[in-house]
Amino acid sequence: MNEKNNKRTIFGWSMYDWAKSAYETTTLGAVLPVYFVSVVVPEEGFVFRGNVYTGAEVWGFAIGSALFIFFLIMPTIGAVADMSGSRMKLFKIFAYGGAVFASSFYFATSGDVILTLVIYFLAQFGATGSNVFYDSVLKDITTDDTIDAVSARGYALGYLGGGTQLILSFAIILLGPDLLGIDAALASRIAISLAGLWWLVFSVFSFSRMNIVETRSGSGKGSISEAYSRNFKTLKKIRKFPFLLYFLVAYIFFWDGLQTLINMSAAFFTEVLLLDQTQVLIVFLVVQFVAYFGAKLAGNLATKIGQKNVLYYTMFLLFLVGNAGYIVPEKQLIPVIIMGIITAMGMGGLQSVSRSVYAAMLPKGAEGEFMGFFSVLSRFSAIWGPLIYAYVSASTGNPRLSLPVITSFFLIGALLLRKVDMDKRISEEEWAAS
Repeated sequence: MNEKNNKRTIFGWSMYDWAKSAYETTTLGAVLPVYFVSVVVPEEGFVFRGNVYTGAEVWGFAIGSALFIFFLIMPTIGAVADMSGSRMKLFKIFAYGGAVFASSFYFATSGDVILTLVIYFLAQFGATGSNVFYDSVLKDITTDDTIDAVSARGYALGYLGGGTQLILSFAIILLGPDLLGIDAALASRIAISLAGLWWLVFSVFSFSRMNIVETRSGSGKGSISEAYSRNFKTLKKIRKFPFLLYFLVAYIFFWDGLQTLINMSAAFFTEVLLLDQTQVLIVFLVVQFVAYFGAKLAGNLATKIGQKNVLYYTMFLLFLVGNAGYIVPEKQLIPVIIMGIITAMGMGGLQSVSRSVYAAMLPKGAEGEFMGFFSVLSRFSAIWGPLIYAYVSASTGNPRLSLPVITSFFLIGALLLRKVDMDKRISEEEWAAS
């Protein structure tokens, strides 16, 4: 039996977000997309099956394709972990494995398009898998009255950790060429690799403070076939709980909009708005630290104005900033910083409150499986935005035209959310009887 609201365990759990966010902020957000577009992909573009694609288009297709693969396998991994009582074991395997691969980006140099994408896939596989189990234990360590605040605390520490590591990377990229006598490309590779090492070291610290007892919810060892069977049964059962079903469908839309803004922003800033690496890093630094306050504010607002209203508020902010990107001029840093501030206030709340709403609805004993679905839905929904961005850019030659389509996902998500009763919960008895 786990001790609820244990301060040491909650701190350790929150610190994993501090650890992994360095990879997500520095590697995936601020540095790797710019490095990939400007260094890895040749100036003439990347040729695939007779067609030439720009760096941003390749990046968009790569993200979408990888997330689709994760969509197919992550729910099964979560179900296997539930049935075998091995969530924490798999949590560590995915976390440490992903961190090691994230550190190996150092070996990806100019022209290494395929190598870079393979490393990205393996590192992101670790990040996605670890996130399944990170989310799944949230309900184990909290109660209904603390889950919003703890979820927000995790995101808040993640923003601080990612921002702190990004400052270190910023210093290496900005000062490395002069102080160390290295070129800008090598400085970027060092910065990216250090983010992976940060993830690894703080993961060890995080796990050392988590005391979570697991129980096996399956009859066997949690085989793949048994997990697939359980997943199909779960999908059938979910239809009997409309409040959960509507929330998940709404989540697919608004999460796709958010993740596309996050995943494609650096490539958009570099290739479309013509900002340099230093300017992109400045924007991401602002976003990280403002998002900390956005997550904390959302956790407090959820208890005052309700979770649904917080989600509406955050989606409205992101809808505004996404459409503003359509008209922002080239080579102008200040408008992009303003967009970053608005994005940060929206994304912090949308991420933390969405997770706590979903976790609170779940039946006891199926957290890993359900969080596998939640994580995979996050990845499934995030497939389409980058693909839309890449497709519109490749077919029209104007990536700005993709923004109105992508931001419409927030409107659809808000309309679907109206049908969700946030106070509903699935009891163990209801789930067993369904």
